[in-house]
Amino acid sequence: MRLLGILLVAAACAGAGFLAAARLRRETIALERLILLTESAAAYIRCQSPELADLLQLLADDCGEFGFLREIAAKLRPDVPPSALWREAVERDTAVPAAAKDILCSLGEVLGTTDKAGQLSALALHRERLLRAAGESRDRSLRQGKLYRSLGLLGGAMTVVLLL
Repeated sequence: MRLLGILLVAAACAGAGFLAAARLRRETIALERLILLTESAAAYIRCQSPELADLLQLLADDCGEFGFLREIAAKLRPDVPPSALWREAVERDTAVPAAAKDILCSLGEVLGTTDKAGQLSALALHRERLLRAAGESRDRSLRQGKLYRSLGLLGGAMTVVLLL
């Protein structure tokens, strides 16, 4: 029974390391999805020139994991500036990584307020910023992910040695 308890503690330590590494990987995946979101937005603007509410709804259908898109589309009114709604919704959305929040808030100040060319150039600029953030996140995920997994496994092994 004691051995089983020791093995469970070791497995919990290893699992904690793997969970921490997975969290880093999820951040990278979310940033990559946001890059696709900017590409989709550019394609919709280029081909359909939709109103902001329609664009947000189309993007929400494409990238449903980001709830801020549906929230903004639902709350959009003529008397409220879209940038204020955008900032609040992005800050509240837990699916958006911290590295992307400032980038998306900056995009929200431009999207729907300029002409087609201005929106397309803003999307291209913000896509590049997201690409840089995703690259940094990927590097951090590779480096620190190995570290977290190793520390979890070593912590579990050390626990086994100490408890035996």
